[in-house]
Amino acid sequence: MTPTADASRRVNEQIADALQRDIESGKLKAGEKLPAVRSIASDFGVAAGTATKALQLLAQRGVVRPDSTRGYFVNSQAEKPEGSEPSPEFVAIMKEIEAIRAHLARLDDRLHQLEETKHPE
Repeated sequence: MTPTADASRRVNEQIADALQRDIESGKLKAGEKLPAVRSIASDFGVAAGTATKALQLLAQRGVVRPDSTRGYFVNSQAEKPEGSEPSPEFVAIMKEIEAIRAHLARLDDRLHQLEETKHPE
């Protein structure tokens, strides 16, 4: 399961999206423990830190919940408190933030390319 070479998105976002698709498809069920960080890192061919960032991103999205001693678990709809659905304004702002992050990542990549061209090692 190697992430696609999509230069506009960071690898941890691609991994988070892939895991979220597994959850939405029912491959990973509500309340189920996600694979360990090392296992995810191995499956995707990335460092453990990248896998951890993907899981943290899923936690920010409310898709999984961390347990400091046992790992990450898929959230169930029943666990969400009443009124936890984000407002349309919040969703729009988050989409805009994601677009800004993607743009910044592209700019960062381009800056590194320019620096390497100017100062090859």
